[in-house]
Amino acid sequence: MPTRLNVRVYENRQIVYEDDFEGALELGRQDRGEPEPFKALLRDGRDRLIIARGGENDVGRRHALLEPLPDGRLRLHNRSTSQPIRLQEGREVAPGSTCELALPLVLALGQKTVRVQGTQVATDLHGLPGLTLRPGAGPPVVPLPALTAVGGNSVERKALVSWLHALLDVVQAAAGSADFFERAAGAAVDMVNLDSSQVLLLQDGQWRPQAVRLSPKAPASAGRRPSRAVLARVLQDRGTFWEVLAPAANAQESLAGVDAVVAAPILDVAGNVLGALYGERRRWGSVAATGPITEVEAMLIELLARGVAAGLARLDEEHKALAERVRFEQFFTPELARQMALQPDLLRGRDTEVSVLFCDIRGFSRIIERITKQLGSAKALEWLQDALDALSECVLEEGGALVDYVGDELMAMWGAPGAQPDHTARACRAALAMLARLPGLNAHWGATMGEPLDVGIGINTGIAQVGNTGSHFKFKYGALGNTVNLASRTQGLTRHLKCRVLINRSTREQLGTSFLARRLGRFRVVNIAQEVELYELAPPDRPGWAEACAEYEKALALFERGELGLAVRTLGNWRGQRPDDDTALVLLYRAVKCMVEGTPETHPTWVLTEK
Repeated sequence: MPTRLNVRVYENRQIVYEDDFEGALELGRQDRGEPEPFKALLRDGRDRLIIARGGENDVGRRHALLEPLPDGRLRLHNRSTSQPIRLQEGREVAPGSTCELALPLVLALGQKTVRVQGTQVATDLHGLPGLTLRPGAGPPVVPLPALTAVGGNSVERKALVSWLHALLDVVQAAAGSADFFERAAGAAVDMVNLDSSQVLLLQDGQWRPQAVRLSPKAPASAGRRPSRAVLARVLQDRGTFWEVLAPAANAQESLAGVDAVVAAPILDVAGNVLGALYGERRRWGSVAATGPITEVEAMLIELLARGVAAGLARLDEEHKALAERVRFEQFFTPELARQMALQPDLLRGRDTEVSVLFCDIRGFSRIIERITKQLGSAKALEWLQDALDALSECVLEEGGALVDYVGDELMAMWGAPGAQPDHTARACRAALAMLARLPGLNAHWGATMGEPLDVGIGINTGIAQVGNTGSHFKFKYGALGNTVNLASRTQGLTRHLKCRVLINRSTREQLGTSFLARRLGRFRVVNIAQEVELYELAPPDRPGWAEACAEYEKALALFERGELGLAVRTLGNWRGQRPDDDTALVLLYRAVKCMVEGTPETHPTWVLTEK
């Protein structure tokens, strides 16, 4: 059988390092980027032990390669091009030479002395029956027998209660604490009377320690590198295994006795191996070992490993929830984002009634070009972000979902993913809040923009297909369908009707009398066959609104009945009183045009040929 190498390194006649290695081992001085002595690492598929610092030139960087042979001997390669390897008998292995030697042997590399011996030549690997249970999978419940003879091992009641307390401590830490690695490693040493225990995670194919605990009776060198053979079996079979190692015939008396290791897998919820809880029991000097690992002790290690697995599963769920919240908070309020993370079914595609809002910054291209020329693109983007931040806050304050930004245009939605019976009122309040933000933005950016900031807002209510309108690569919660298209066209009509906020009849009918709105007429927009009726939404503090509403709607009724002369007279009188009512000017223009050119077949519907 292959020999496992026990390697001791001496400096100034004092032992400074001891560990066991399986397979070939390279000895050399510190290379660039490598840790300080005395550290072991994996390089080029084999173990490498750094025994000298980078400036100790009497040791080569790749000085010696030790290869254990099946017959208990060792093949020694001197890979240095200039430095020999001195043997205890006074012989030397010249640079570039290879020889086979009996174990144990003593090597001198520069000022370092290395003792190598074969510690074990036979192994007995045991395993618990069945696979280790993954987190969330419980074993079948069976009656508790008398506390004796579990796998031939006697269990005392006091010991069992003590074990249960330690297990509960690890489980509680796994449920809500960050130190469950350390607690599991400590419990393994205390419960199973191990000399050392490690929590290892499998990362990039390497077993990396996360927590190490040593028994008070063990020396500092007790936390040796884990047995690759045992860990390979754990990974392959996803079960718990322990190994009893028989000492080599030529082992020193101080090392005689039983060495044993045990390892249990740490699994994810799918049953994949994430890591292992690994422990060892050895005889150190005059300290006697307590005996081989028993089946009951292996079962305890497996229970502790399941506790670690539960903790990792909790952390994974917390990380996923946090990632979902970060993703959702791009679109929703923090409260709604938390709801989405807890109820992902709300994100499934479905048909539902929503209110959709589009808001466009007027003169955007002109303003952005002016700022860029004068102050640079960074300042232009700062202005845009400031403006969109202010408009977005109005959406979130009303519990809306921020669907998208397209250049200078913002799209928002109410009524999904969570139910909002008052979604029309929320959308309209958000629109009016956006108007209220304009004076502050103009006060801050007016001189930079060179003109006042203004917006056009369109709102429509209706059935839409809501859900993830993006892809698996980029999430975007939003809506599709005619309701959305009409909301976008409504926003575009604000330029033609010279007003800031337009809402459709479907929205107006759900608002009641608490909002100020006047009917502007019937319209047909590009690529939408159905005729729409639009209303202008006004802020509650707009001066003279009641009279403006009455005069406009009186003139509109005359226009729709074909009484164009009376409509023109009414609008002309009103314009004399309120020359700032540009929306009335648009209707006056339409009435005069009909008088000059005749009414079209679609009268009184205004058919627009551009967005």
